Amino acid sequence: MKISISVFILALLQGCNALPSISMKAVSVNTLPPVQNLPPIRIEPIPTPAFVPKQDVEQLNQALDIEESKQSLASATFNLVKANLGSGVLALPAGIAAFGDVPSAIIPASLLMMVLGTFSAYSFYMIPRMTRLDPETQGYKKSLSMSQLWEKEVGQSTSWIVSLCCVLTPLGTALTWSIVLSDMMSMLAQSVGLSGMLVSRQALLLGVTSFALYPLCRLKSLAALSPVSIVGVVGMVCTAIFMTLRALPGQMAPFLNSIPSQPSFGLIGNNAFSPSALVLVGMCATSLLVHFSAHEFRDDLQNSTPKRFKMLTGVGFAFTVLMNIIFMASGFLTFGGNCHSMVLNNYSPKDIGATVSRLVVAISLLGSYPIIFRAIKSSLFELTHKGREVPEKFNRNVTRTLLGLVTGAAFFLKDAGIVVSLNGAVMGSAIIYAFPSIIFLKMTNRLVKEGKMLPTNRLVLERFANKALIGTGSLIAVLGAAVILLQKLKPGFI
Repeated sequence: MKISISVFILALLQGCNALPSISMKAVSVNTLPPVQNLPPIRIEPIPTPAFVPKQDVEQLNQALDIEESKQSLASATFNLVKANLGSGVLALPAGIAAFGDVPSAIIPASLLMMVLGTFSAYSFYMIPRMTRLDPETQGYKKSLSMSQLWEKEVGQSTSWIVSLCCVLTPLGTALTWSIVLSDMMSMLAQSVGLSGMLVSRQALLLGVTSFALYPLCRLKSLAALSPVSIVGVVGMVCTAIFMTLRALPGQMAPFLNSIPSQPSFGLIGNNAFSPSALVLVGMCATSLLVHFSAHEFRDDLQNSTPKRFKMLTGVGFAFTVLMNIIFMASGFLTFGGNCHSMVLNNYSPKDIGATVSRLVVAISLLGSYPIIFRAIKSSLFELTHKGREVPEKFNRNVTRTLLGLVTGAAFFLKDAGIVVSLNGAVMGSAIIYAFPSIIFLKMTNRLVKEGKMLPTNRLVLERFANKALIGTGSLIAVLGAAVILLQKLKPGFI
């Protein structure tokens, strides 16, 4: 209605501007001619205002509604941090414990996190950037997904590989989160004195999935999750503060008799350059992995200019890396070589701070779950529908089926750590390091040959960096998966 009134006023002003201009001059009263000799006054007709057609007004209203439904920079940053700060961050202390049990092991672990965080932020930004890099697609309203870019630049015959990886990666993340949710809910139930079926992780997971996860995963817009995301991020910050306080000398003493395993230090030392460090590398990838949703973060951002998306990427990943280091260091300094695959399981059920932390982590995962699940369905629909419209009934059935499969798997799998590390080592390496770099090399090579891009020194350097990323990702995928499986199947072999 406001737009219709504004259009009417604008059209009326335009009509008034078309009136003949009248030149006013100062005239003496004595020089005025007799009234009877005045020429007849001629009045020009006022043009009819040119109203904007109703259809155009409706389209303008619809466009404004779409823009308003998008996320502000602050909300998008919170959602990006929330998507990164899932359960993977709680496995990081166990990643250090895989190669060391002395405090000095934190130094190489933190450096590794910063380096991998920089690589991850670069490839996340590059995915939607490549849509604007090509003159043929830079005018598109929506960014191309990773699988669409692969199909365009590398080939249609192999694009299913990217789509499949983009389905399996967030699917593995969803499985991890379901396992962690079941653990958190079970320990929370024990903390308030419940027992029997009321603390069964399977029963609690079924209830959470039915009454919380399923309705959230059916949301059509993630903008409604912004308040939950803010609460989740604040909750994760509070959890990091709690873990930091518990890492101080003497803070764990009142709870040592009620924790699952005692802290352990100084038995194996610091073996940062051993193959076992690849376990942490895989976990780092999982804690920095939202690349399958990069194009959606770009498109869902209000006033989505390259500068604003770069700010979203930089701030979001910088804060994620900082939080990862805090979680990793505080958990490891508290329990050393005996860190569990989910570090909150190390703390006593009688510890009120741990109970509150488990609660906010559960809320955090509930707020992030729809983001990951949307990425699963988006990649799956690309694989099955190839850009065609997805019927609502099919969408609903896919949501039910996938949630059922993930929940069923979480019933029987209890070690979230191996899911985190394997998912990061194999799928994470492909999606973060390999796929975006291969697409970039193919695209820039084509654009230079077609004369649409100049082979500047900056481009040559960037192409070299992308080749290095492909090699890094390949090594992490092969060696990392082998080490993780050996440590799980044959402990102490490496």
